[in-house]
Amino acid sequence: MKQLTKIFCTAIKYAAMLTTLALAFNTAAYAGQISDPQLSQKNAIDEMHHKLHVDQASAKAKEAQTLKELNAMTIRENADLTAINAKIDELMSAKKDIMRLRYAHLVEMRKILSDEQKIEYDKAVLNRSAVK
Repeated sequence: MKQLTKIFCTAIKYAAMLTTLALAFNTAAYAGQISDPQLSQKNAIDEMHHKLHVDQASAKAKEAQTLKELNAMTIRENADLTAINAKIDELMSAKKDIMRLRYAHLVEMRKILSDEQKIEYDKAVLNRSAVK
């Protein structure tokens, strides 16, 4: 059981890191997908990305801290699975907040695009869910 718990927590840790990295790199990548952005669009994009990072900062800090606590709880002798499950719920709550902000950002970004620009942007967003 200890080994299974350890594997599970390791999987959560790596999934959290990969998700965070993917979101960080995708923000800039989607902005790069916008063809021929006007100066006003570039400025708006910069502002939106800055706001996204500021808004997500506390949730990302909470996510990192919760993951550390979860890992520490897991390696204790006689680990309490009820407490571990509660900590996982706390971790998922932070991830939920990050994702809500991220998708609100995608919707906001789309509002400043022309119909032509939306086509490429939408393709990039849809490719995120494609199996690679």
